[in-house]
Amino acid sequence: MGDMKESIHEKYKIHRMVKNASIINLSISIIWTFLIVLPLEPFSILLRIIVGGGPGVWFLLAYLLHLIIGYVGFTGLSFLYYLIEEKWETKLNNKFIIGGFYLLFIGVNITLITLAVAGAIGGYYLNIIHAPVEDVRSILEPMVNPIRMLSLITIIGALIFLVPAYKALIRK
Repeated sequence: MGDMKESIHEKYKIHRMVKNASIINLSISIIWTFLIVLPLEPFSILLRIIVGGGPGVWFLLAYLLHLIIGYVGFTGLSFLYYLIEEKWETKLNNKFIIGGFYLLFIGVNITLITLAVAGAIGGYYLNIIHAPVEDVRSILEPMVNPIRMLSLITIIGALIFLVPAYKALIRK
């Protein structure tokens, strides 16, 4: 009986891991939403930064991407791995998937948080302080390459994470 529980636990390990990541990202998105709409200082500035445009759009883009990729994307991936494991009864390379998952999960969250911070800082200087555009550009310039590298890590993680699913789909 213990072996049966162990194999069931192992069978749905990937599905549960990705589902938990989806729940974590949903929780982060809920907190993020409260921070945007909270009418208390300093959070009330965030809406003015977003509405002001410019770098504030980076903040809004990071927020929307976090909702789409962080919650909806991980929920969809969880369902995909559930289908592969349960309906098609296919055994997957869990070590490969777990490595890609961590790169994807950490990459998505750190990339989007970095993008949001850059957008909030740039938007604050441009729309609240009314700093010259060149000053704002010089503030944001050091953040561009780290965001680019984090995005690359996220893409590599997604590819590594999806390769076993792609192979399983081809076999079926």
